[in-house]
Amino acid sequence: MSNKIQILVVEDEPIIADDIAICLEQMGHEVVDICNTADQALSILDQQEVDLILLDIKIKGKKDGIQLAQLIRQKVATPFIFISSLYDKNTVTRAKNAEPSGYVVKPFKDADIEVAVDMALAKTKITPVSEPKAQQLNLFIRKSNSIVPLNFNEVFYVEASDNYSVFYTKEDKYVVSQTLKSIEDILTDQGYGRIHKTFLVNLRKIDRIENNVVFVNGSPLPIGKVYKRSFMNRLTVF
Repeated sequence: MSNKIQILVVEDEPIIADDIAICLEQMGHEVVDICNTADQALSILDQQEVDLILLDIKIKGKKDGIQLAQLIRQKVATPFIFISSLYDKNTVTRAKNAEPSGYVVKPFKDADIEVAVDMALAKTKITPVSEPKAQQLNLFIRKSNSIVPLNFNEVFYVEASDNYSVFYTKEDKYVVSQTLKSIEDILTDQGYGRIHKTFLVNLRKIDRIENNVVFVNGSPLPIGKVYKRSFMNRLTVF
């Protein structure tokens, strides 16, 4: 596997896309792909983990770059930089709300790309990794007409089911009306790790890991390429 920074370029003007790719490669980075629609970008992100995305705002397809950025935010924590000839107030406001790591205005120089990329990567590297909180969470769920405590240490994994999530314990399963992303936000600091767009696992309950599969209580759960690096970084392997 390459040790180079993996960058995805989303740009619908071929000449500009090539210029960006050449600039990135001259910086020593690797361009994993160039695409021109939101659907293409999301498909790539489902299959491969990247370190940074350079994202044009005006792209082909029904979704523009800002809408794509918002979808990316829901899927992964990958930083992205907008590249656009648009800088009107409405566009800039929409772009700011998407929380990019940078904004490069066209026409640009190679130096503009280099500075934006270096700053985005530096910001990512200095972001501290969340450590488990000393104070443990009191987790309650609805069961029939009652609200009962659920010891999250006894949960093996959580599975996404549309806008619901299913908690699996040794003896039972519990369905809650929360998305897996919202559950992840609550439980990441309690020793849980996202391994796939569909699964969040209790790291204490892992039986073993083989290839790209995590076994939890005998159940084989796939490790998605997008989540593999961040998941493995959560583990101490001797």
